[in-house]
Amino acid sequence: MKHPSKRELPSPDTVISRLWARIPNYIRLTFVSAFVLGLITHLYQFTNKLPNHDDIGHLFIGGYGTASGRWLLPTILELDGNFSIPWLIGVLALIGLALTACFTVSLLRIRSPLCCIVTAGLLVSFPTVAATFSYMFTSDAYFLSLALAAFGAYAAVRFRSWPGVALGAVAVAASMGIYQSYFGVAAVLMVGALIFETLDGQRSFRELVWTGIQRVCALGGGMALYMLMVKWTTRDIPLVDYMGISSMGSLSLRQLPGLILKSYAKYFTYFWRNDAGHHPGFLRHLFLLTGLCTAGILVLILWKKKLGWLRTALAAILVVLYPLAGNIIYVMVAGGGVHHLMIYGLVFLLIAPVALFDYMSGADPAPAPAQRSLCSLAGWIILLSMAVTSYSYMVLDNQAYLKLQLSYEQNLSYSTRLLSAIESCEGYHRGMPVALVGSSVRDAALNPTPQLDKIQMIGVFSLADYRTNYTYGHFLRYFLGYTDPVYLDGSEVVSGMASLPQVQAMPTYPEAGSIQVIDNTVVVKLNALQ
Repeated sequence: MKHPSKRELPSPDTVISRLWARIPNYIRLTFVSAFVLGLITHLYQFTNKLPNHDDIGHLFIGGYGTASGRWLLPTILELDGNFSIPWLIGVLALIGLALTACFTVSLLRIRSPLCCIVTAGLLVSFPTVAATFSYMFTSDAYFLSLALAAFGAYAAVRFRSWPGVALGAVAVAASMGIYQSYFGVAAVLMVGALIFETLDGQRSFRELVWTGIQRVCALGGGMALYMLMVKWTTRDIPLVDYMGISSMGSLSLRQLPGLILKSYAKYFTYFWRNDAGHHPGFLRHLFLLTGLCTAGILVLILWKKKLGWLRTALAAILVVLYPLAGNIIYVMVAGGGVHHLMIYGLVFLLIAPVALFDYMSGADPAPAPAQRSLCSLAGWIILLSMAVTSYSYMVLDNQAYLKLQLSYEQNLSYSTRLLSAIESCEGYHRGMPVALVGSSVRDAALNPTPQLDKIQMIGVFSLADYRTNYTYGHFLRYFLGYTDPVYLDGSEVVSGMASLPQVQAMPTYPEAGSIQVIDNTVVVKLNALQ
């Protein structure tokens, strides 16, 4: 085969072949594993249209985010055509997740095939991923943000000195410009990489501290650049007061200890107390076993490496900082609300045992035979526990998608009956406005499947969530083809109608008389206003 000369422009095939040859096998395996496992886990959502409230409202509208501090998001949303199309968005999102998995195994020294596969499984199945996919219209952009955060850490670690710091800062700022919550992913990967550099014992304490300072500069520079862009892009509009966005960057030192405590406490409440209901009861015991095995491996590594007290102390400090970095979102929002989409960094606590076991397996000097047997036993416990955890997340994710589908179909049926009753009302004519009085009020009739109540995940709706939400009018128009004006609670039309004695005396839907034409408006009394 004739090779191109140095002055000759190589063909696309040649460039791609060269790039492919430079990718290590473990990276290829991780990418493919993440994509395939992600497809297995989320195919249900990708092959159906199962919207939540925001996805209904943004079905054909992608240009939003600037007022939320997400100045890059409107541009990214244009890449998929601004329509909420599940299959294309899902595939693009999986590419972002797979890239994140590749950066993770690279930075956390995960090399063995099983460890790479387990890591990929955890990253693509963690319940936050399924919750994000319920906001399908923006999920590909959000997972691009995740990949950018991971790349920011990769750039700061692999491209040594200040060029790497600068590139990492730009990537972190771009990530936050799409979705702010993945800042912790960049932080936890930088801390994790520094832990292993410390455990290597090849660099002095001073060099390690200087490296840590550079990575703090990458994170701080990314945050500063992001805030500058927020100031510039919102110079004519105010930031929304949502989830602490408008107060981001205004942290006081008095708040700091409490916020740090919240960051750590979330690990306990989420994994041990199971406050979200995302873990089968037996996983608590597997988490405990995994933690004990991980602690034993870490002690053995420190004992074998003989790092000296300064580097040992540094390693201990970094291990303590690792979970804080992953869940630093509580500090970032300065006391604002933190919901499930914002805590993806928690999954890196589950990846740490896998990374430490893999590092121990290739440690130099190698442990004695008895120690190797104990390490192998610990490895079995860790990998099996994390594999079972990943599978339990896959089950939970698909239960969430089943809940979404059943609730969506219940809402279709409920709304079809409602519109039929409206159009059958005496005095109705096409184009007449409809006032849904009590549309925001939940009642027992809106919970036909209490079996699914245990699936609590933000964005994963029940019938009551659909019917009482601000986009219910959009649902009637987009999914049922109802084109008459529909007014919900909070509008002047509904407020005016609800104050009328005639409406107050009406029974509630679906009883006879619950739908009447009053002042050339169809008034439906769904519930009494509270």
